[in-house]
Amino acid sequence: MKSIFVTLLIGGASGVLLGTAWAKIWAAARTRLAWPEGANFFRLHLSSNFVIATEIAVSTIALVVPNFRLSSLLLAIIYAGFVVGATTLKGQECGCFGIEGLKVGPVHIWGCVFTAAALLASTVSSEEITSPRPLRLVIALVSAVVMTAAMQLWNRLSRTAVDDAHHDQLLIVLSPTCTACSALKVMENHDVDDSELAGTILWVDRDSEQIVLLRNAGVDVSVYPAVVSMSSVDPSDAHVQSGLRECREVLQSWRTQQIAIRA
Repeated sequence: MKSIFVTLLIGGASGVLLGTAWAKIWAAARTRLAWPEGANFFRLHLSSNFVIATEIAVSTIALVVPNFRLSSLLLAIIYAGFVVGATTLKGQECGCFGIEGLKVGPVHIWGCVFTAAALLASTVSSEEITSPRPLRLVIALVSAVVMTAAMQLWNRLSRTAVDDAHHDQLLIVLSPTCTACSALKVMENHDVDDSELAGTILWVDRDSEQIVLLRNAGVDVSVYPAVVSMSSVDPSDAHVQSGLRECREVLQSWRTQQIAIRA
């Protein structure tokens, strides 16, 4: 019985890593990966490429090595690392699952804690355990497919139309170190300090006065490029979306609405 549990644990944990790695690759390919720019592992910044490569490497090794204790130990280490990263980013959007708008919360943190603990416990078991590699692989593939499908479904269900009727200003927030921001500037032929449609659209830097005021009002603007629909009367009611595609879609919609209003 314990052999089945350990095999399920190794296969499932590996499959989750493969699924989240693929989801991040897919989101990045569509310039929709909302990866934090600041510290995401204590005071360090780990790039999305580094995390993706680590997830793929660890899951692959865990699935192919014969020694189940080594597999469990490697997986326990990376899930413990996720606990550190999730704690560092608590309350922020992390891009961990390639899901737009998903912020790190207790479920994320404690899920990684329990997974790491279970994996670590299996390494010190004194029982004779067999963990067939073919079965691990099958379980991992099923887990990866289920994880990917669930994340895609979440993305679709979480996309809701936002009522911006009472909003009178749109901010396009850029970061100087963001490649997607550079692409957006080229595509839209605009840069920081530009304005459109009588100042209803403003292109601003992430550290501009407008963004500082929004943060002080409790609005989280931390992933770039970002588009912020807001009311100049009540900034705390602002709506924030991140990603190159999202910014372009909202810009187009806003321009069409504003031109219609002025017609």
